[in-house]
Amino acid sequence: MQDLVLFWDNMTVEELIKKYYTKNGFLLGTDTVMEALRPNCLYCLDVSGGNFKIVTWDKSNKQDRPSSQEIKEEYIRHKAIKETLEYLHKKGISYDIL
Repeated sequence: MQDLVLFWDNMTVEELIKKYYTKNGFLLGTDTVMEALRPNCLYCLDVSGGNFKIVTWDKSNKQDRPSSQEIKEEYIRHKAIKETLEYLHKKGISYDIL
């Protein structure tokens, strides 16, 4: 089986799966998205109407705040990973990432 290795600016797909896959499946949410984008940063995020907007960004954060577009794209990527893993599981297809 071919390894799923795609490189993005942050975590690889394999790293995301290893970190956010549980016995209940792949975790999908704004907290996991933000942790993948900016680990250990403190923030307040408003998610409404399909928009992702950082309301506050703590001054102690050593990284720049991600843009709304960056958060949205990362959320879409996490959703695609979740849906792919669910599809593979339903079809009984094994994958050796976990």
